[in-house]
Amino acid sequence: MAERGRRSRGKRRGRGGQGQSQERGSTSGDSEKVTAQTGSLSLEDDPTTPASSSSSLTAESPFDPTPPGVPFVPEPELPSGATASSIATPPVLTPAVIPPLPSTSTQGIKPSNFFPPPRPKEGGYGSRGREIPLRLNFFPIVIPNVKLHMYHIDVFNDTLKSEDKSVTQKYVCQSVMSALLKKNHTEFPWEKPVYDRQATLYTKKPLWGDTTSRDFIVDWLDSENGDRKRLHRVVFTKVATIDLSSIQEFISRSKPYRTVVERKKDFNRCRTAIQAIEVIMRQLPQSKHVTVGRSFYFDPGQNPPNLGEGCDIWEGYFQSLRPGQWKPFINIDTSVSGMMKDLNLIDFICDAVGAQDPRDAMRKKMVLQRMLCNLKIATRHGGFRRVYKINNSARKVFGQPPSQLKFKLEEGPETNAEKYFMQKYKIRLEYPDLPCITVGSKGTALPMEVCTIVKGQHKLGKLTGDQTANMIRYAAKPAFEKEKVIQQIANREIVLNDPLLAHYGIKPSNKMIEVNGRILDIPTIIYSNKTINPRDGSWNLIDVVFSVGKTMDNWGILDFVGIRDVGQFIREVQSVGGNSGMRINEPRFVENPRINSRDDDYKKKEQIRQEFKRVHKNYPGLQMIVVFINGKPFPIENKDMYGHIKTICDSELGVNSQCVKDKNLFKINKSTIANICLKMNAKLGGINHVVEMSRSPSAELFKRPIMFIGADVNHPGPGTDEYTPSIAAMVGSIDSKLAKYVSCVRFQKHSRSIADKIKSDQPLKRKERLEMIDKFEDMAYEVLQGFRQFCKGHLPERIIYYRDGVSEGQFIQVLDWELKALRRAAQRFHDEKPGYEPAITLVCVQKRHHLRMFCSDRRDQVGKGGNVPPGTCVDKEVTHNLEFDFFLCSHFGLQGTSRPTHYHVLWDENNFDANSLQALTYQLCHTYARCTKAVSIPAPVYYAHWVAKRAAMSANFRDDDTSSVSSGSSGDLEKWDLMRKPMLIEKGLMYWA
Repeated sequence: MAERGRRSRGKRRGRGGQGQSQERGSTSGDSEKVTAQTGSLSLEDDPTTPASSSSSLTAESPFDPTPPGVPFVPEPELPSGATASSIATPPVLTPAVIPPLPSTSTQGIKPSNFFPPPRPKEGGYGSRGREIPLRLNFFPIVIPNVKLHMYHIDVFNDTLKSEDKSVTQKYVCQSVMSALLKKNHTEFPWEKPVYDRQATLYTKKPLWGDTTSRDFIVDWLDSENGDRKRLHRVVFTKVATIDLSSIQEFISRSKPYRTVVERKKDFNRCRTAIQAIEVIMRQLPQSKHVTVGRSFYFDPGQNPPNLGEGCDIWEGYFQSLRPGQWKPFINIDTSVSGMMKDLNLIDFICDAVGAQDPRDAMRKKMVLQRMLCNLKIATRHGGFRRVYKINNSARKVFGQPPSQLKFKLEEGPETNAEKYFMQKYKIRLEYPDLPCITVGSKGTALPMEVCTIVKGQHKLGKLTGDQTANMIRYAAKPAFEKEKVIQQIANREIVLNDPLLAHYGIKPSNKMIEVNGRILDIPTIIYSNKTINPRDGSWNLIDVVFSVGKTMDNWGILDFVGIRDVGQFIREVQSVGGNSGMRINEPRFVENPRINSRDDDYKKKEQIRQEFKRVHKNYPGLQMIVVFINGKPFPIENKDMYGHIKTICDSELGVNSQCVKDKNLFKINKSTIANICLKMNAKLGGINHVVEMSRSPSAELFKRPIMFIGADVNHPGPGTDEYTPSIAAMVGSIDSKLAKYVSCVRFQKHSRSIADKIKSDQPLKRKERLEMIDKFEDMAYEVLQGFRQFCKGHLPERIIYYRDGVSEGQFIQVLDWELKALRRAAQRFHDEKPGYEPAITLVCVQKRHHLRMFCSDRRDQVGKGGNVPPGTCVDKEVTHNLEFDFFLCSHFGLQGTSRPTHYHVLWDENNFDANSLQALTYQLCHTYARCTKAVSIPAPVYYAHWVAKRAAMSANFRDDDTSSVSSGSSGDLEKWDLMRKPMLIEKGLMYWA
């Protein structure tokens, strides 16, 4: 890799795309453009907080100043036997003073000429490492160079009284179109139109000649309402002609893009054609299976596997079309999902909460409300099947009991629902005291015992802890078994002689492709007393001494379990920690708080909070509170207990905490204790291990100050309030060993459309997630401040930014917003360092894909799961034909089939080649401080994920919190940033380790 050294900043070099000198060269002009394009939200930090002077820091800078032209010498490794007393304590980082900024919001993203760079002409493909033959779950497909005709479908119900008579329900649209195509088949002679079940229809030839629009009146039988005859109007409008050759043109393109407009146009043409092919290929499986997104699930029959809490496990497969380097592929992967049990509603609520009697089940009313809202139920008490949808508001799911629900009949006296069902339907209700279920837009009330859950409904929201464990146990199949299942699905579901595919000229294959991957060189792990070469992506802590061991002399234990012999735990921690280079003194307190089990959860949480506050007050300067917690839900639910402890310690007291489960206390072993010491040492500011970088292809990077940034956005879960904010987290490395990081957190609105839709009184759309980090500039400035403070005034000359959680369609937005924001953050240092512009590389990290690797030779398989070896890399055949990307499986698959991570370079000013970037990424996966294993994503990204998760635990948003956001005031987010931001962030500690 080319050495950059000190260089002129007048004109940028590198492979970052075209038009970059304009953007980079005009500093003030760029700032003015950003000011003009921003929205109305003011999302700046509190500018009144004083910054600590860098001269007051006591830590040695890992980047010593060197005169211009003199090569930078990396910090030497610690000598063998280094102790905590010989290592300076990391500085306390106070909140940075952030100069006031104009209002910022990603609503104001202005298109620029930023786009991903092409793969390097020299060294664009990796060559290092041992070759390994692989099979991938990608199946070749031949697509003809023909044109399809695209029609937009509008379905109207002219009997509606409202002005908007359009219909969008998938069931209605699908039923109407099925009836239309069947009854009016003469209107579509030999055309075999394909419909996406929403609003688009494709044909091979144009319908009705030059006519671009046509109406049909369709009568159909509603099977969800007793086969009642219904009438709808359908309007066909021709909107486009889709050229399928654009897929192959996209794949075969050899010339790099010149402008972002050219790239976007090419990308959109290919994506539109791919969508058309996918609609055609979905027709057959949609007619046979339950469809959820791009996945199809098989009906398991009478005895499906039990997921628990009202759900069954259904198996199926995922299918999509992916462009490769030379040809397109069908990507097929196994899929499992939780489906709601098709039980009578009384039996369902008992199964959902584990109750024998429905009256006992109703004690968990709030849990049931969240579970039932938006579900479809069916009734037959009227002599026919009628389907209803339960109210979409959790608070309105349950109504009055039938015995209390009174109403007046059109002809007759007042009665209640219990008597009504007896008189009209001859049904004696067994549970008239249980609440009715509220259905439909009019709020109709139905007794639960006459309702049945409709089969094949996908579980909404996140799985619970027990459900997740059950799902993993069922779905975690060894790689060789998963490969076999995928091949069976392909043989069965890819119908080679399908008449519909033949009509459109599509020729799929059911044979997996074979490629040659490479196993990258294993990094060397350095401890204070020895070096280790990991085997199968892991190593152990036997006879090793941490690179920097810390002293823990002011700590204590809060025991919520009631361990009889706490002394054994203390002795083991002191022994194992001492052998690893830590110095752990006797705890200052060991207390066993008594929590009243009869109190409700709110009172229990308050009692727990008071116990922590009391010890924090009585023992000033605590470094760590070790907390023993139950495996059973006592004193409160496990996840609530852990989150409550972290909220108290992170945000309220600003002290490190280490939770230990009771199962690790009843049977103490040195391996478990070593892992606990590993985490405590990192939290205290120590360094567990270091990865050898000097022999790596990327070694040149570390001759000058460098910073690695990881960022992620944590969104509120499904079913949460529409105004509950997302949490953006960022971490930045501050030393040359890549062992110390500073972090920052910001709260942001989870939907880009919220601000302007509130102004225009339009309804909010919960699915419009804001993946861009709204306050990226402030956050980047904060971590750069942390680097400067720790490194005695030095700023990084290179920044390698790994960004998690964005899809292919958002790459340009990341460049337009976050890359620019990172540059503006650097420009804030121009007063003290004129012309400061670090060289930036931006890499997108993607885990949400369905590519899987399988060893062609069984002798290459590792572990019980038969997975590919750690370090397996693929950068040909299934990667982008022009741009710089690769797949890397960096971890050892302990359970199930390993999922490789996809890395896509969005910007590169550090002139990486494939060998250097792949090796660097693999090395970063070994720097994770929380375990002695290579992890699946680079450590900075993993840390950002933990920071966001811990901030989410601290931000227990109440109704009054979220209601204030509904006013559209950005000031509320600022208050949350100040109030909820973990206090340990301000201390610069890796509290999340």
